[in-house]
Amino acid sequence: MRIFPILASNGREAAGSLRRNRLRTLLGLVGVMIGVSSVIALVSLGEIARYEARKQFESLGTDLVVIRYNGGSDVEGIAIEDALRLADSLPSIAEAAPRITGRGTFRFGGKELGQGSVNGIARSFASVSKLPLREGRFISDLDINQYFCVIGHQIAEWMRMEGGGDPLGRLVEIDEVLFTVVGVLDHYEESYGLPVQIGANESIFIPITTARRINSNEPIDVIIAVSTPGTDHKVAADDVSTYLHSRSPGSDFGITTAKELIAQMERQMEIFALLLSAVGGISLVVGGIGVMNIMLVSVAERRVEIAIRRALGARRRDIRSQFLIESIMLTSAGGVLGTVLGLTATWAISHFTGWGFLISWFSVAGGLGTAATVGLFFGFQPAHQAARLDPIAGLQGN
Repeated sequence: MRIFPILASNGREAAGSLRRNRLRTLLGLVGVMIGVSSVIALVSLGEIARYEARKQFESLGTDLVVIRYNGGSDVEGIAIEDALRLADSLPSIAEAAPRITGRGTFRFGGKELGQGSVNGIARSFASVSKLPLREGRFISDLDINQYFCVIGHQIAEWMRMEGGGDPLGRLVEIDEVLFTVVGVLDHYEESYGLPVQIGANESIFIPITTARRINSNEPIDVIIAVSTPGTDHKVAADDVSTYLHSRSPGSDFGITTAKELIAQMERQMEIFALLLSAVGGISLVVGGIGVMNIMLVSVAERRVEIAIRRALGARRRDIRSQFLIESIMLTSAGGVLGTVLGLTATWAISHFTGWGFLISWFSVAGGLGTAATVGLFFGFQPAHQAARLDPIAGLQGN
């Protein structure tokens, strides 16, 4: 077919023109390259952020049900017995861990260590929250009203700095009450995407019955529960709500499931990804406008060349295709270079933030496809202008 030799000839002409005008070609490449790299880097980072956020949820489990006591006419809130019987009373709940939270001043050997949270908890709290035990043991169901405690990683470091050596078996004073250390936690990485924060590193954990005995006014502020496998998270939340309101009719409870939060996060991340794509797209459009300006200048400078080609028999569509091919070649080359730059920037940011490196192939394909489309769109006007040039006026320099 005649069209292929013509396209090949136009391609050679376009490549030669780009080589002859290296500075202009470089400027066009830089504009498109920045636009494409912005699209790829921003969209890929959005995907990585979504992956990292989801990984935080999955580290504790997507079957979590978090119950908060929001107050009400019943000043007692959730009774300890009701909270501990939650898993036994509801088939949809596999495990439940209530917590009473307070603040305290910690002393060791007569010296003040600092202040932090004092958490009254049950045995199940360690497994539900996945607290990493470094040495010793955790609070057990046999420690009813006992003055035993498990200390966080930072508390143990403070004790060692005071010359305490191994904290196990030592006495820690919490607001003038002595507790024996039976366990030490390893460093705990907080997951801020969850509806409840543990703050384990600067906290001390004591039996929940002891916490209620020391301060009878502190209610259970949160229960972290785990639904049974295969149970719909909405069913589990409804069962918990019915159970708690039957035990404490005048109280108000906030019940949140991890799957609800994941769904909200996914929707937010989709909007976030669209915004990032829009920002990158603006950069690409700016680069396309630069390409159009370059092509318009090229048409103005090559009027004589265009006129000669027209006088020798080239048709308008031949001239149009030449300049369109030149524009597409320029933006496509910028797209390839922008892809490399965008992936490199994504890898560098992931490396320095400690995130896992992911490649969004959708953004790569979209960036390259958009670059070619930009070349076609912004190259059409210069190509159309070149095709409409009057050969006589072009040869006369008008």
